[in-house]
Amino acid sequence: MTKRPNEKNERLKRRFLEYRKYARQLSDKTLDRELAALERFDVWNARKDIGRFHIEWAMGFRSHLEQAKGASGKPLGKSTTRAILATLREFTLWLSQQDGFRSRIRAADADYFNLSRRDEAEARAAPTRPAPSIKQAKHALATMPLTTPRQLRDKAVFALLCLTGVRAGALITLRVKHVNLDEKSVTQNPREVATKFGKSIDTFFAQGFPEAEAALAVWMAYLDDDALYGPDDPLFPATAIAPQSNTGFSAEGFARRSWKSTEPVRKIVNEAFAAANLDAFGPHAFRHMLARHAAKTCVSVAELVATSQNLGHTDVLTTLRSYGQISRERQRALITGESEDDVLED
Repeated sequence: MTKRPNEKNERLKRRFLEYRKYARQLSDKTLDRELAALERFDVWNARKDIGRFHIEWAMGFRSHLEQAKGASGKPLGKSTTRAILATLREFTLWLSQQDGFRSRIRAADADYFNLSRRDEAEARAAPTRPAPSIKQAKHALATMPLTTPRQLRDKAVFALLCLTGVRAGALITLRVKHVNLDEKSVTQNPREVATKFGKSIDTFFAQGFPEAEAALAVWMAYLDDDALYGPDDPLFPATAIAPQSNTGFSAEGFARRSWKSTEPVRKIVNEAFAAANLDAFGPHAFRHMLARHAAKTCVSVAELVATSQNLGHTDVLTTLRSYGQISRERQRALITGESEDDVLED
């Protein structure tokens, strides 16, 4: 049976998280993960006074994580284990600098929360992220119906993702005024749009998607002419739910507000690909699609930099490392000099 929380430990955890939030400027989402890691260690250690830290605790906890299983019943992934241990390492470093703990805890003690070199390399290895091809995205877009206003909206959501790869969190906070069809741009103003790290991002439509531009234009014309939306209204309003006497509730028109979460966007994208008999890719897959297409077709460094900026990346290496992975077939074709078609036929 888990012991009751140790008041001393809880105070230390709270002070550490305040430091991480205000001094290190971490997001609430990251802080939640760090709190979960600290709690995992605290429970495993039977709520013992953290101030009496021993390096044996670190070694024992690391061994415990190697045998631990996640919610799915499978062993924890190396990247998950690394993230948990990284939090404990940062906590120990911080604790070693606090009054009353300097004589008992050394900065070097934090090193005992490191993974082995082999496990560290495995944890850092970027997994191949599934993403549609340009042709698959176009095919899925073409199969989406355009009969009802909701279908117009859903197709416009899919279209904007094809054109820009905008993050789902930013997409649901966009307003009508942020999209300029003439300039083919989306202005992600962090004061109004939920961009990652509060960045200001100017995004322009990718080439080769006239169908997507048309679908987006149809939706924006509907908002302007039929729904009478203004510049500050949400670009993608949430579906309104109206009570029904016989059936309970039903979707009826739009609420003049944004979605509260990205789940509707994920559902729209999943269902569009599934209806086209393709894998049910998620919204983030469009970022990988555009980055990989750029890595394959760009003929200058400037084009790669422009693509990186369009995705909101500070460093072009982020685009290439995290999004621009080359497939095994393309790698073989580039190294051997064979055409990619020949490689695929083999």
